[in-house]
Amino acid sequence: MTFSGRILSRLRPRRRTALVLATVLALTALVGTTETLVRHLIAERIATVAGKRLGTTPGVGLGATPALWQLARGTFPDVELTADGVSARHMTGLAVDAHLRQVRRSGRGGVVGSSSVIVTVDSVSLADAGGSRLNNVVVPDPSDGRLVVHIGRAGALAIPVTPVLADRTIHVTPGRPTFAGSPLPDDLAKKITARVSRTVSLTGLPLDLRPRRLTVTDTGLRLTLSGGHAAFRT
Repeated sequence: MTFSGRILSRLRPRRRTALVLATVLALTALVGTTETLVRHLIAERIATVAGKRLGTTPGVGLGATPALWQLARGTFPDVELTADGVSARHMTGLAVDAHLRQVRRSGRGGVVGSSSVIVTVDSVSLADAGGSRLNNVVVPDPSDGRLVVHIGRAGALAIPVTPVLADRTIHVTPGRPTFAGSPLPDDLAKKITARVSRTVSLTGLPLDLRPRRLTVTDTGLRLTLSGGHAAFRT
């Protein structure tokens, strides 16, 4: 074999290796592009369906499992929905973070294996609840598990309220109102607390969700819900 022949024989394996490497890289790029496109299309479809319920388009996450694999199996192990500005049960400005597990299509809708949802509402939205025009200010008091509602521009009238979850109902129970730090007379206090007392029903929730825990936080309220196997319509 000539000198040039020996050089060519050494170069051929290198060329084959380079060709294989280039092919693998091209396929990897194609799969990556397809994965991104499929993930986007699936998320967009889920956001459209969920948006009909939430009244706003949520962000959608499909977890770490490749979307192509999820689509091929027809099951989505963990779908996360996040949305702000949701309105429900005479409340506005709700923030929702939901995880729907083992989601799959079924007939004209789909089913979920289980779900967990956290709904938060800040003090500003709580103050605006019911369309009040009294310039209310709500101050969370998590150490005592209550909210203090200050009414009027000066906020001199203060009413502590304690929200308690009982099965599927939230009971809002007012405490003794004060004015400029002093307790109001009994008759006047009773009239005010009677108007402030509330019950909020949480029945008929989507995905057969059940409320599990209600917590007063530093910023407002947090409601935790969960559900089991349930169907939904698209």
